[in-house]
Amino acid sequence: MVSSYDAIPDFGLLYDHVPLYRERTDVGFYVAEAKSPVLELGCGTGRILLPIARAGHTIIGLDSSKQMLERARANLAREAPDVQRRVTLHQRDMHDCDLGAAKFASIIAPFRVFQHLTTVDAQLRLLDTVARHLAPQGQFIFDVFNPRFDILVRHDGVEHEDTPDTSLPDGRTFRRAYRIARVRWLDQVSESELIYYVEGKRYVQAFEMRWFLNAELRHLLARAGFRVAAMYGDFARGPLVDGAPEQVVVAEIV
Repeated sequence: MVSSYDAIPDFGLLYDHVPLYRERTDVGFYVAEAKSPVLELGCGTGRILLPIARAGHTIIGLDSSKQMLERARANLAREAPDVQRRVTLHQRDMHDCDLGAAKFASIIAPFRVFQHLTTVDAQLRLLDTVARHLAPQGQFIFDVFNPRFDILVRHDGVEHEDTPDTSLPDGRTFRRAYRIARVRWLDQVSESELIYYVEGKRYVQAFEMRWFLNAELRHLLARAGFRVAAMYGDFARGPLVDGAPEQVVVAEIV
């Protein structure tokens, strides 16, 4: 399956320069939680993978996007040799992340990767694969957003800018908008678009995001043989309460 990222020229470069991504506070959390060896599902350009490797951990990164991995390799090439030796990158869809007999102390799926699994069957298949690759006492750590129903109800199909004109290292500029094209309430899926404007050209990344209620997420993990060791409402390990922005999950095999 071709990644939607690869339809947009220089997508890895654009991704690395979106201010909202640069400002996310999740990096320190995942670095602190990581235990070697680490497997990252959806490693992208290395935004979290590289700090984990710098902290001394060995890590394998999987991503389905050729462009994102090319950018990750370019970013990795600028790291010290000892950091480079700790990192292995593979182009692979997370639906097909079977790594044979390999076992990991930490398997992570940062920045809402799990929400791209829009069916229960896909979610359970991934959780089964994660369970098979976890070492004894290993942990599966991931985050999904805590649904904002006021935003979902107000969706109007209109573009809303989230990135003003931003400079790239090569002298070009870009800006970005997002829109929710449709909410499928029964499926709990938002049909979303990120629209990039680069030097007068318009590129659309369309994708679906599955949102989870907390009780549903706990039941799903239990059905797959996991127990929730911790669940937070943000990356500072604040409590998960009404209005918290995130559902950050640390899960273990029962």
